Amino acid sequence: MRKTFAARALAAAALLLLLAACSDEGGADAPATLIVQAAGGESEIQAIEQMAKAFEAKFADVRVEVVGVAQQGDHMARLSTAFAAGEPPDVFLLNYRRFGQFAARGVIDPPQDLSIDDYYIQPLNAFTFEGRLLCLPQNVSSSVTYFNPSLFAKAGVPVPKAGWTFADMRSAAERLQAAGIEAIGFEHTMRTVAPFVWSAGGEVVDNVAKPTQITLDTPPARAALTYLKDLLRFGVNAAEEAADPAEERFARGELAMFLDSRRAVPKFRKSEALRFDVAPLPVDKQRATLLASDAYCVSKEGGHTEEAHEFARFAVGPEGGRILAATGRTVPSHMELSRSDVFLAPNEQPPSASVWLDNIDAVRPLPNVGPWNETEENASDALEQFFADKLSLDQTVARITDESKRLLSR
Repeated sequence: MRKTFAARALAAAALLLLLAACSDEGGADAPATLIVQAAGGESEIQAIEQMAKAFEAKFADVRVEVVGVAQQGDHMARLSTAFAAGEPPDVFLLNYRRFGQFAARGVIDPPQDLSIDDYYIQPLNAFTFEGRLLCLPQNVSSSVTYFNPSLFAKAGVPVPKAGWTFADMRSAAERLQAAGIEAIGFEHTMRTVAPFVWSAGGEVVDNVAKPTQITLDTPPARAALTYLKDLLRFGVNAAEEAADPAEERFARGELAMFLDSRRAVPKFRKSEALRFDVAPLPVDKQRATLLASDAYCVSKEGGHTEEAHEFARFAVGPEGGRILAATGRTVPSHMELSRSDVFLAPNEQPPSASVWLDNIDAVRPLPNVGPWNETEENASDALEQFFADKLSLDQTVARITDESKRLLSR
């Protein structure tokens, strides 16, 4: 009995020591630790980490651990696994075209105490699901035409400008090629195709709020696809894109035009050999460009929802948003910040950064419903085969129509 009692006494003493240690190192007064997961390149993740440090300086009782994931596919997979295991990050950054599956599962805690009057309505609408704003958008970017003024001057071709047309772009591409200059390159995906379909008078889906199919099998959509494929005769074809992407060629100063959103700016600024500017996309029947927007979403099961909401508000507000805007990566969703020199950066490239602000009234979203991410990826796979001459136009639109009906019916 004495042995048993002694053993119990020792165990109790050890437990008291352990509790005391926990009280010193991780007790009630210890800072809460927020896990923030985001996908992006090195510069973008570093900017988020810098913003997290600024948040910690303001909120001393909170620590932030940024989990950066290089690829969007891996980001989505890790989020799905984390939610399935009941261990999601407190905050995660997501594009509106990918957030629907999480919104539909009811795992996002809606934002609190936000003055929406300070933000552009377009990204707020993109993160509104079944009538309720679920995440706080940080940016309101759009697709534009990046161009190399030196190559245009060498070929004696006028640079792109607001109001230029599909015919103007094709003529410029043809003249650039005739001067021995590679004219144009772009992603062979839905991100590129959508604004050209809209500008030609077509629609990408039958109903953006409740889509049941992708609608590329119409005369305007077919015309837009044919137009884009024809442009590749003067630029980076599918085989070249796979071996040496158009983005890399543009960064080296070897390509006259490249189509993308604001996300390409940090990379292009790093190229010492490149001078570049931006212009709107060309117009056919109407102005149109694709909304690109990411938002901070708070997990209901993250464990620190109050602190997580505070972080999200800080990230999209004037203080946190200023840090990310300074990287060149985003077009701030906060209206006052977007009109400041932090974003417009008069001493940085591109000189015409205001193009993104001029674009805001012409941005259009793709759907944000649960199955959309998979539906869009499936359609982009078919489009890549179309631009690579592996599928005909008829085969492409038929495959996309049939597969989108199947996926969106879930």
